[in-house]
Amino acid sequence: MQILRKCLVCFFMLSAALTRAQGIPSLTSAQWRQDLGYFANEITTYHRNPYHLIPKARFDAEVADLRSRIPSMKDDEIVVGLQRLAASIGDGHTFVDTGMLYGAVPTAVPIEVFWFGDELRVVRAAPEYSSVLGTRIIAVGSTPIDEVNRRLQQLIPQGESEWFVMDKSARLITQIEPLAALHIIPDGDTASFTFETDSGRRFTLALRADPPGKSTAMVMLGDRVPLSFQHADDGLWFTYLPDSQTVYVDFRSYQNLEQETKPLWDFIAEHSPKRLIVDMRWNIGGNFMQGREYLVSKIIFLPQLNQTGRLFVITGRRTFSAAMTNVTDFRRETEAILVGEPTGARPNGYQENHWFTLPNSHIRASCATLKYRFQPFRDSAGVFPDQRVDPDWNAFRTGRDAAIDWILRQPLPDNEPRRAAP
Repeated sequence: MQILRKCLVCFFMLSAALTRAQGIPSLTSAQWRQDLGYFANEITTYHRNPYHLIPKARFDAEVADLRSRIPSMKDDEIVVGLQRLAASIGDGHTFVDTGMLYGAVPTAVPIEVFWFGDELRVVRAAPEYSSVLGTRIIAVGSTPIDEVNRRLQQLIPQGESEWFVMDKSARLITQIEPLAALHIIPDGDTASFTFETDSGRRFTLALRADPPGKSTAMVMLGDRVPLSFQHADDGLWFTYLPDSQTVYVDFRSYQNLEQETKPLWDFIAEHSPKRLIVDMRWNIGGNFMQGREYLVSKIIFLPQLNQTGRLFVITGRRTFSAAMTNVTDFRRETEAILVGEPTGARPNGYQENHWFTLPNSHIRASCATLKYRFQPFRDSAGVFPDQRVDPDWNAFRTGRDAAIDWILRQPLPDNEPRRAAP
């Protein structure tokens, strides 16, 4: 878990996507088979427990099956086969990463989608595709969305939480390469999506993917943007909500955490807010020791805020790795009330990356080397919040946030905040 953020970003944003077909080396069947053998050996040698989800006999059979089919497969299909094998191990730290090898973001259509229950909604889009904002996705190409989601499951580790799987599938559905390799769309840089409005009107648009290395600025529905979407590129930012005397902190990244949190502590010392919200829904991990030192421990020694009813931590489907660990720290060491969805990562699960590079294709991959037990007396698929508040489309479309709304509706404790001893 104590790895550079860029490694985690490469997993979540790049690992499940393939490079363009012309970017994958054209290898002989013998070379691909050599890469496959190396891949399987590294995972079974260095993973802490490679058969915690898939039995050894089944994994060996899957390797043998892929090996036999390599001569009849396209290069991108072979890479999908490797990704499928990695996903079968079951944990989020075991994966194939092709994106970083070529130094390009995966080729994606410029929309962002999110599961609200069983509805996949468009929450952001490039300006030229603003007509799809707020709509439900019904199909990709000629394939209904339920079938698209079913096919994509083979590329997603199933041993983490169901919320992890939900988040990963929403990301993959906008990626050209896995959709093409799984024969959902034809090869190319365009994918047709069928959308449905709340009034029931359906329409189909062909969305052109951003070229590698380009990321289109996207817009949201309406003029009011929910707090948790306002500074998506900032590792940590905060704002003061004067009506409720609340400081809201969006904690997304561990990068430069000591420096990033200093203005926060200065502001709290100067303004003495009565409530603190730490939003960790979009934090995919980093160094949990830094989270303990520069965030959790600091709050422990803020008695005016470290009280039940004054301190809240929001969790969600993308709360992963070190972020999940620090959520357990908040629960154990502070008076925080956890609000939101369960975390994406299991509290007792496999972490820490062993990186390796395949000898012929030079594709990088990772497998988990340690098992952590951050919730030793109760195993569960994720860290479950004290107050479950799922994302709500009706709130989101009007610029509100269901979790933050719930917190702000809670009355502050009657007692005045305690002051630290001089």
